[in-house]
Amino acid sequence: MADSEHPKGGKAQQFTELESKLISELRTQLPDILLEASNASSKPISHTLWGVDLQPSPSADRDLRIDVILGKFLKARTNDVHLARTMLVNTLQWRAEYGTDSILDEQFPDDVFGHVGMLYGRDKDGRPVTYNFYGGVDNKQVFGDLDRFLRWRVQLHERGMQQLDFVDVADMVQVHDYEGVGLLSYDKLARMASKATVQIMSDNYPETLATKIFANVPGWGETVFNIIGRWLSEDTKKKFVVVSKTSARAVLAQRIGGDVPEKFRVHEPVGDMDASKTEDVEGDGERAGATATLSAPEPRPAHMDVAEDLPKPTDAVDVETQGNDAQPVPEPAVTAAPEDIDPVDSPSDLATDTAGMRLDDSTDPKEETPATQK
Repeated sequence: MADSEHPKGGKAQQFTELESKLISELRTQLPDILLEASNASSKPISHTLWGVDLQPSPSADRDLRIDVILGKFLKARTNDVHLARTMLVNTLQWRAEYGTDSILDEQFPDDVFGHVGMLYGRDKDGRPVTYNFYGGVDNKQVFGDLDRFLRWRVQLHERGMQQLDFVDVADMVQVHDYEGVGLLSYDKLARMASKATVQIMSDNYPETLATKIFANVPGWGETVFNIIGRWLSEDTKKKFVVVSKTSARAVLAQRIGGDVPEKFRVHEPVGDMDASKTEDVEGDGERAGATATLSAPEPRPAHMDVAEDLPKPTDAVDVETQGNDAQPVPEPAVTAAPEDIDPVDSPSDLATDTAGMRLDDSTDPKEETPATQK
């Protein structure tokens, strides 16, 4: 089949005319991209990315999975072919020098990371779901060895990438559980780990996130998210959903389904739901699935700019009656913050220091992280 032809493919393999044109332009450069990455890397690079051979035989049928992957790099760089090429070269170099292709074989202590994050099940559209738990974390134990933490975190993401077929499923869902997290829990070690994670993910895993659900967010959380939102791209903010402890289980049941960890399962009897009383959680006219008799209040999008109507601390108890899902709930014991915690000095510091709340945030395409970073 000629390389210029675009056969019909799976759900993830549908492109606009412009996208197809740009993908084809970038695809013709793949031999040069692989050569450039090989010359720049201190270690041999792999021609395979996330299980897809980027250098197939010329006689083979067009592999649309390559188009899906190239489309992600283009979208991450606002359809600039030159910048997308640079990003792909850097990613291939980073993977070679970081040893990413063999990272799945590495072992990490379960007593340290077993309760911090995991890959568990799929959502209703077949996307793999990763869970990150921030409450009760011993920051020194988890983040103290930064290189070990980053390699564990990359391994977790790579395990999710292994479950993408780039035919019908090409991205993942992340659930971040903030139960037990206090406002001052985010210390220097956590900030350093967050910044490094953000950089690795945004530089090397473009457009791999479909939705990020922030679950069990305490009353102060929405205020933080709305402040942070002023420095995030619209595409990134649209992927965020913030829900409180009261509605976390119901929202996950409606968005993911029943294949969730025990703490998020809805145990009310399954039965016929009254469609007239069921909340339209998705906001697109679709009713929530009848997985349980529990329906959720509509989650507050993290990108909604509601600074003018955010409740003051003294009237926070009225938040839920205003239709806002970020109502305060009694907080469990929180991780104590060290006495030397650095203050947030400016809005720009806040946007950076709270980076752990997002992993796929966009970075300036002209400021690539050196692929030699480890």
